[in-house]
Amino acid sequence: MTARLFTPDRREMLAITGGALLLPVALEGAAQAATATASIAAATGGRGQPFDNGWRFQRGAGDGLEATSLDDSTWRKVDLPHDWSIEDVPGGVAPNQRGPFDKKAIGGKDTGFTLGGEGWYRKHFRLDGIAADASVEVLFDGIYGECQVWLNGKEVGSHLHGYAPFAVDLTPALNRAGDNVLAIRVRNLGKNSRWYSGSGLYRQVKLDIIPAGTRLARWGVAAWTRTLDNGAAEIDVSTELTAVTPGLALVTRLRDSAGRAVAEVSAPASALVKQTLKLRGPKLWSGANPNLYSLETELRRGDQVIDRMAQPFGIRVITMDAKSGMHVNGTRVVLRGGCIHHDNGLLGACAYPQADDRKVRLLKARGYNAIRSSHNPMSSSLLDACDRHGILVMNEAFDMWHVGKNPEDYATHFASDWQVPLTAMVRSSRNRACVFLWSIGNEIPGRATPEGTEWGWKLANAVRRIDPTRPVTAALNGLLGPLYKAGAETARPGHAGEVDNAAAMFLDVAGYNYRLDDIEPDEAQHKDRLVVATETFPTDAWGYQDLARRAPYALGEFLWTAMDYLGEAGISAVENVSENNKMPFPFVGWPWVVSWCGDLDLIGDQKVPSLYRDAVWGKSKLEMAVQRPIPAGKRETYSNWGWHDELPSWTWAGNEGKDMTLRLYTPGDRVDLHRNGVKMATKRLTTGDKMRAELVVPYQPGVLEAVAYSGNTEIGRRKLETAGAPASLRLRAESKRLKSGRQALGFVSVDVLDSSGRVVPEADVKLTLALSGAAQLAAFGSANPLAVGSFQASTARSFRGRALAILRGTGRAGLVKLAVSSEGLAPASLTLAAG
Repeated sequence: MTARLFTPDRREMLAITGGALLLPVALEGAAQAATATASIAAATGGRGQPFDNGWRFQRGAGDGLEATSLDDSTWRKVDLPHDWSIEDVPGGVAPNQRGPFDKKAIGGKDTGFTLGGEGWYRKHFRLDGIAADASVEVLFDGIYGECQVWLNGKEVGSHLHGYAPFAVDLTPALNRAGDNVLAIRVRNLGKNSRWYSGSGLYRQVKLDIIPAGTRLARWGVAAWTRTLDNGAAEIDVSTELTAVTPGLALVTRLRDSAGRAVAEVSAPASALVKQTLKLRGPKLWSGANPNLYSLETELRRGDQVIDRMAQPFGIRVITMDAKSGMHVNGTRVVLRGGCIHHDNGLLGACAYPQADDRKVRLLKARGYNAIRSSHNPMSSSLLDACDRHGILVMNEAFDMWHVGKNPEDYATHFASDWQVPLTAMVRSSRNRACVFLWSIGNEIPGRATPEGTEWGWKLANAVRRIDPTRPVTAALNGLLGPLYKAGAETARPGHAGEVDNAAAMFLDVAGYNYRLDDIEPDEAQHKDRLVVATETFPTDAWGYQDLARRAPYALGEFLWTAMDYLGEAGISAVENVSENNKMPFPFVGWPWVVSWCGDLDLIGDQKVPSLYRDAVWGKSKLEMAVQRPIPAGKRETYSNWGWHDELPSWTWAGNEGKDMTLRLYTPGDRVDLHRNGVKMATKRLTTGDKMRAELVVPYQPGVLEAVAYSGNTEIGRRKLETAGAPASLRLRAESKRLKSGRQALGFVSVDVLDSSGRVVPEADVKLTLALSGAAQLAAFGSANPLAVGSFQASTARSFRGRALAILRGTGRAGLVKLAVSSEGLAPASLTLAAG
């Protein structure tokens, strides 16, 4: 492995690359106005009632905007999820303001040059027919950033953490007989994030109408599979109740996917009820077969249901040990994981369930079996998707403890507030089949000092008290600190008297960031240490797979990153510099707004690092890419998160006769290369090549074909054809039907084609959308990592021959007609059904 003499973390790198390189990019048009449904809700009782539609929004600071008497009729109507930072800069003027991006944004490249600020939300609602003594709570899955909540002019709650779920009791200020006004002030102020955070009510909101007396505690049900033996499962369930009165019973049951009750148990109600569900022939949850049950909890008085919860539950047992590795239901699993930030690309931070589901489906199709939520608790909609599709989750709480990484980040609140988000993360997702590991922090400064070690012990134990069934980790970079010996009163169970590094001694699994070469030497010193590579470089894919094959204590990796994200802009930028320029990586700034380090790009298409990973992970027997020509006297430079500037393309006009560098990715031991039917070169591979071969061939338009062999057996074939000039457009809908409701999304790809129907790999053309019928435009854009304009306008530019339109349901059924045009190209259209 090539030695890395200088490997800063992403925060350090972005600080180093503070210089800006201004590139001329055109501004696109203004965003379309949002629409909303009426802001009146009627309910009679029950938990988890949707509360997303019918809000009013005003961007900007203000005092007294919580007043019931305020006339908000001129405020914008919005339906959640909503993120004002992805909306166009009000009154933005080119060239320094382009769509949602502002060159002078306080977050700079960290947040992708987007704006935070202050925003206000108001919702008018009625609750008709509820019990006179019912309690009413509103559950927010996450608000960015700091917020205050008023009902009918009275402050009823506040929250500091931008990603953790929290509930607010509306009961003390509720008007049961008439109109209510819920007002929320959200402040995303200062330099408080290292990535794109978004702003506002970007996740779902639910309303809970629950009994005033005895009821189920918030996230009070904890369940885990205790045993799987001889075709039977035993599931322990612990349920917390509040304000318990005599004469009540707690009924707990499992229903299968067909709705049949397959196990049920009843017990008298008390403050804490422990029960065991038993069933034969359980359908187990795993990555290959993510079978889910519904875990139902009912508080009853006779036949009357007083309170009720239902949540997805998967029956599985996960074990880990240094000698045999990690097993799910007895089958060894090597983690092929990816880190992700929480944004959904063109949609900003908005956590639409279908956007989160699409992200998970795309990653699973590329061989991922795990996701790390870096560096904050996941949305419930993303957890739902991971449950459904069988993707394991490392849920992470913090990016900082007491020492901040930005002046106004969560470190300013950590000392007084840390228990609130940590408790919410664990309690709200501890029944998830997908969640297998808790992380208490990422690259925490001072983690190996005496104070940091004590806080590692405190946080890990706080997690274990809530959920003793899942291991605890943290992502550790650099040195792990001095050696200590834990006493019986502080050590992890079974580890008293062991010597370990300060940063790792209270972790069940040590998370290593970018420390591939340290794992085996460290294990020689710590024989029982379990290691997960919590962040890895894309070029090390083969190394981590090889290590996991040889060393079961190395559980696998989490690539940085699985998918491009907004912010941390340009950490994987590629630049050609003069040969005598010694800078280790590009110094880029505005107008870079995207990280560019993902296996998948901002709209979900594969990039070349993913092609290599396909070969390493066994998804493909052969992939091929061509290096973009580097001018004479220049050299290519990029960071350790980056990759060569190469494309799966044989379209390089102007380079006829010039040598082109080809890279081939294969598990084979030989590759033959043919150009226009003539064999041009052969390359043999050994284990030391790590499934990568490089060949040089003069460019000549036509067909380039590679054939991979194992021994004398052909195992794979890849072909690249020279594309012509752009001639037409094509629309491809991922689904022909748009679901009903305002949460519904439809994803439609736009391709720029030549006269033979091939995607033109470098096509950059202006696209104009026309949309009518039962949908509106939620977002339109490309994977271009530079700020090129609005994501909410009806015009956009293609990037590498592609773009993506995202449609949103209007709440009514009907046809949706979509057309796309570009000057000089044949247009395209399609019709979808909504509802």
